[in-house]
Amino acid sequence: MGMSASQARLLSLQARQSNLEYQGQQINQERTILSQQATALYNSLLAMDVPTPPSTTDFTTVQYSGKLGTTTYTFDASAVKPGKDGGYNVTLGFTDYGHSLTRNNGYATTSSGYETIKNGIKFDTNDTEAGEITKTTAGFQFSGNIDETEDAPTEVPFFKKVATRPSSEVYYILDESGNYLVEGGKGNRDNEDNYTGDYYVPCYELNEWDAATCIKLIDNTKKDVQVTVDTAPSVNITQDDLANLYTINASGVIEKAEANVDYYVSSSGEVHLIDNAGEEFFLDNGKGSDEAKRGTSDGYTIAGYAAMTMAKFKKEFDDKTIDTYNGYLEAIENSGLKKANGEPYTADDFMVYIDDNGQPHFALATDVRDNNSCVTYDYLANGSYTKNQEYENAKLTFDPATGRITSIDIPSEEKDANGNPVSWSTIAIEAETVTDELAYQDAYNDYEYEQYQYDKKQQEINAKTSIIQQEDRNLELKLQRLDNERTQITTEIEAVDKVINDNIEASYKTFSG
Repeated sequence: MGMSASQARLLSLQARQSNLEYQGQQINQERTILSQQATALYNSLLAMDVPTPPSTTDFTTVQYSGKLGTTTYTFDASAVKPGKDGGYNVTLGFTDYGHSLTRNNGYATTSSGYETIKNGIKFDTNDTEAGEITKTTAGFQFSGNIDETEDAPTEVPFFKKVATRPSSEVYYILDESGNYLVEGGKGNRDNEDNYTGDYYVPCYELNEWDAATCIKLIDNTKKDVQVTVDTAPSVNITQDDLANLYTINASGVIEKAEANVDYYVSSSGEVHLIDNAGEEFFLDNGKGSDEAKRGTSDGYTIAGYAAMTMAKFKKEFDDKTIDTYNGYLEAIENSGLKKANGEPYTADDFMVYIDDNGQPHFALATDVRDNNSCVTYDYLANGSYTKNQEYENAKLTFDPATGRITSIDIPSEEKDANGNPVSWSTIAIEAETVTDELAYQDAYNDYEYEQYQYDKKQQEINAKTSIIQQEDRNLELKLQRLDNERTQITTEIEAVDKVINDNIEASYKTFSG
């Protein structure tokens, strides 16, 4: 028995040892994977470009300026291109007045998709108007013996049916023919104490009327009649609700309801909804059971507001405000913003959103769709802006000592029979070294944003690396515990193995003795 027990113990210890070795291999494999992940994170950190702040020298140029009449023209060396016949094509900038766009500093956040609003009420224009319902009920005639001197009380045309005889109010019952109402308790029916029919009391409030419990007084014998009753609106909208009032399009997406487009307020303060091809409305009151998706059909937001393409934005304007929309188009044209290929941006390149104050703000559609932030532009009505005009084959005069331009002759738009300018206008030019502070500030804003993105990415990598390192330390501790347990088992195996060997040796000596 001793030999068998020792052998079983040895097998058990060897099995545990094998299991520990297998667990150790698995842990080493996990640590290898963690090491690979840490290496990948480190390599991604090395691949990141460290943002470099802009230098003011990069935005310092020689600025030329000169006056022609009351207009001051400006340009720099980059605005001068070689023309033909020894002339130059020069783009001159000058101040003009009208609609334009001005860029905001910093960035606005953008997002795509929709935000769900829960606990609201969906309804349409019919739900906010008083309506009518028509029901069928039985009609009765008053019996003439109620009171021979008075006509039937036509101001109370409805009577409510009750199951028991009222004890403190006037009530009516059917006479023996079943076609007439007679006042109860006045001897108008024989054996009233044995009456088992329904009792009727005047129904003074029309909203208490119901075809199942009420009847109507008519001027002939009993018959079924159609009764129409006014109903109160199922949804009441007040001016306090307008801030949370939205419209719902065919896709189920809601947009902010606009005054005089989706609703108007009467002189008495009542809110009236405008039925725009049967669109639905949504009141975000936090109480209803409905929900809707906030956003636009384009599915983009800027600074938390629904963004629209200019084409969709145009649909928001009627004939009375089309001049305003045209002003926006003029502002885009006058902004001087151009694409990388030098072509000016058009309305199709912009998106717009309206803030809580009803003011429009613009952004390039590519920035909204491709990034999580965008530059925004404010609308300037009748403000001043810089406008550029190109002159072909202008003549330039240079200072031989400095190489700077001292004057420019620009041709008139009027041409002679040979296509040559009829006249030339000479502008005396002065040069000065200037720094484009706005461009520098824009570049610095870009740098700060890139630095923020860089720091954020670095923090994410460091956080992931820290988690990996903690997991590796946990695995290392676990591996160390397994190794200690394996050492103990190895020692015990050696002890059991020695016991078995001693037993074998003692057994052989006994048989050989």
